[in-house]
Amino acid sequence: MEDIIFEHSTVAKQLANHKLPRYNDLTKFDVFMNQLLEILDEYLSIFTIPGEQKILTASMVNNYVFKNIIEHPVQKKYSRSHIARLIVIGVLKPVLPISDIAEIINLALKQYDIEVAYEYFCIELEKALKVTFEVRDFADIEKTQPTKTTPLSTLVRSAVLSFANQLYVRKSIYYATHDLAVQSTSAVGV
Repeated sequence: MEDIIFEHSTVAKQLANHKLPRYNDLTKFDVFMNQLLEILDEYLSIFTIPGEQKILTASMVNNYVFKNIIEHPVQKKYSRSHIARLIVIGVLKPVLPISDIAEIINLALKQYDIEVAYEYFCIELEKALKVTFEVRDFADIEKTQPTKTTPLSTLVRSAVLSFANQLYVRKSIYYATHDLAVQSTSAVGV
């Protein structure tokens, strides 16, 4: 029996090298809901499993506004600050309750402005994806600790690693059950 090697797939390579847009790369213009959802789908669709619903919908965004998890849009338009927060929410919502995600965002924004906090989130997510989908050696992520480890940096790192690992399991199962796996040339017993 041949081993399924998901790590050799194109999907795994894309995820290992995925980069989120940086704050300054997000739209400089405020956008309406339909544009907001298109932008979010562009950045987050790589994290979905084919056939699943979108990570964020208009009703979800409206609910986050209603519950004051994100600020209210100005004249029904959403800013890059909204987009950054919604990207964080979209990434973390498969592994954390929205109340916990809101707390992480609030803790980060008490210490840093949104551009710095979002940049750090992107860097940590990209490291977690690289380690989870390519390297598979979690000691490697420890070698890239922030200069100063804080409770917030540990919290963010743990959250994105949870997401990356959960995504790895879901993508691996989908990949294996849909005959998309790369078969290894050397048979190793399971």
